[in-house]
Amino acid sequence: MYQTTHSEDHEETLFLRTLCIKSPVFRILDFLMDNKVYDYSKTDIAKGAGISRTTLSSAWENLEKNGLVSETREVGRAKMYKLNLKSPVVLKFIELDNAICELYRNRLEDQEDSKDLQDNRVDLRPILA
Repeated sequence: MYQTTHSEDHEETLFLRTLCIKSPVFRILDFLMDNKVYDYSKTDIAKGAGISRTTLSSAWENLEKNGLVSETREVGRAKMYKLNLKSPVVLKFIELDNAICELYRNRLEDQEDSKDLQDNRVDLRPILA
């Protein structure tokens, strides 16, 4: 079952944009990191990552071989997969993704604080004049 996510419109996430990554492997990992709760078929993963099924197939063997993804169950003939949260490499990717999100959150907060200060100065000028 495919869950609709922000990745469905295939915009680059902060993770991909910050690291300037176009690699299908990172697009797959990024989609799975953003959707850790669910398991997906390969077709759904390709769709969610914004890549073709053929591109996914060429990258998939390395993901499985390196233990970054794991099979969770079978639904009919389709095998379902998730990010392997027991993999130290996956945990480091998640840590990096969280750090990038935190960096951008802090930047936005700083911009908002700066804008609030400027707005307050503008509001105070007529009062002091």
